[in-house]
Amino acid sequence: MKQYIVPIQIGLLAFLLAGVVASCKKMDDFKKFAAGGEIIYPATFDSLKVIAGNGRVMITGLLTGDPNVTKYRIFWNSGSDSMENTIVRKYGIDTLKQIITKLPEGPMTFTLRTYDNKGNISIPMTVTGNVYGPNYQTSVTERGNRAVLATAFLADGSAQLGWADVDAYVGVLGMHIRYYDANDKLRDTIVPSRLKNQVTSLPGASVLKPITYNTMFLPEPVGIDSFTVAPGTLSLFSEVVLLNNIKPIANSANDGKRWANLRDWITNDAVKNHSGYGGTDISTDAKIYFEAGWGAGPINNGKVYQVVTLPPGKYNFEGSIDWWHRSNKNDVFLVAAPGANGLPDVSNLASAFAYKQVDNGSSVKLEFTVTQQTTFSLGLLLDMDDQGEAMRFNSLRLYIVK
Repeated sequence: MKQYIVPIQIGLLAFLLAGVVASCKKMDDFKKFAAGGEIIYPATFDSLKVIAGNGRVMITGLLTGDPNVTKYRIFWNSGSDSMENTIVRKYGIDTLKQIITKLPEGPMTFTLRTYDNKGNISIPMTVTGNVYGPNYQTSVTERGNRAVLATAFLADGSAQLGWADVDAYVGVLGMHIRYYDANDKLRDTIVPSRLKNQVTSLPGASVLKPITYNTMFLPEPVGIDSFTVAPGTLSLFSEVVLLNNIKPIANSANDGKRWANLRDWITNDAVKNHSGYGGTDISTDAKIYFEAGWGAGPINNGKVYQVVTLPPGKYNFEGSIDWWHRSNKNDVFLVAAPGANGLPDVSNLASAFAYKQVDNGSSVKLEFTVTQQTTFSLGLLLDMDDQGEAMRFNSLRLYIVK
């Protein structure tokens, strides 16, 4: 077999000439020659996309470079349908955002051409996308609203909604929520969707009117239209959530034997009559528990409370009594006092918004009505001798009366 040695200079020259020929061929793809001379093709759109919608789409793209482009035309349905629009070049890069309506549901191909001020026509540009409509709406209706797994009315005056987890392919865009606030004003808000562990807080919500919501769906990650379903209605709230108010009761500190301080409650020193501890007993089933005597000092003007903000409505502050013992003086009151600065002394109970004395029964209820959003200190006021007095609760709960 013969071998041929080609000098490096000759090989390099041949390679460069081949590149020039290929480059010229590519240029010829964008210009032709006719009897009247060279045909010019105007600039075309870059980065063309079809953004899906409901019976419509939006075509987007970028136009750069050519200042002579004056209009464009878009063709679809195999060229039997088209629309035209003018272009006024303003910037180095102009953006196309063209909405096309009255389209059938399904995949759709669009062809675009640009035109310059001399009547030249660009090469065709083709882009494909999807149109959504009744069929997709049917699938959304069958899915229904995103489930609400839990609701709560919190002590700060907000409503809390806990949503079921969803998968990304379902296409949940968000939830359109309508609720009334404490001033009876309609609030309308859209909450973007998170796939997992989503909780929504609605500040200053009313307890008198229900919350309604629609789930919004988006068929593709980016779209110009969402789809929704019939609104769902949540039940009215029945309780304001207090912290650490039902047995077993948690404590913030304890003596390592029996007595402990209540967690999540504001407690004054008068309640801590067991060497600096008091409010709950850790030796058995932990409950809200106060004891005076039997080796401990009295509890004079003992105060235990939480701060709550309540919208207009009727409320029932209820204590479930586990044990009550009176030897000489065991005066315990359920109290709702205006403001966040605590409860009044026993001698000034008349300044409270509402109060109810506890007696030896299975439960005690303090009912009161709020006519405008108000912040309260809500809890227990205790005045107990050291002759052997006891007061123990299974729970302290704040109910909303419907």
